[in-house]
Amino acid sequence: MRIDDNEGVSASSKHLVFAYYVTGHGFGHATRIVEVVRHLIAAGHDVHVVIGAPDFVFTSESQSPRRKNRKYVETAVIPRAEILETEVEWLHSIKADFVVSDVVPVACRAAADAGIRSVCVTNFR
Repeated sequence: MRIDDNEGVSASSKHLVFAYYVTGHGFGHATRIVEVVRHLIAAGHDVHVVIGAPDFVFTSESQSPRRKNRKYVETAVIPRAEILETEVEWLHSIKADFVVSDVVPVACRAAADAGIRSVCVTNFR
């Protein structure tokens, strides 16, 4: 995918399914990814947003049948092994091609366990 200011978004020749995990700690993380998700959808990809923030952050900004929201579970309540197993199964069920994490550590581990590439995106310095 290429984004050009003059031409807009150039779609990838391959349709991809993204699992985009976003922390619910403050609205900054959630609002930051609205544009990223919008561009991925405009390029013809599907994006499954796994979020701890309230749904309204996305429902008012990026309406699309290519975007689906899913609440993530509280990691302090459920044992880590169970969380990883659940996430790996879910990633396989949606046929995810790529995992993006905005500081949700379990996302990268689940992606690795599922054999899926991942990347972390944030504004921490």
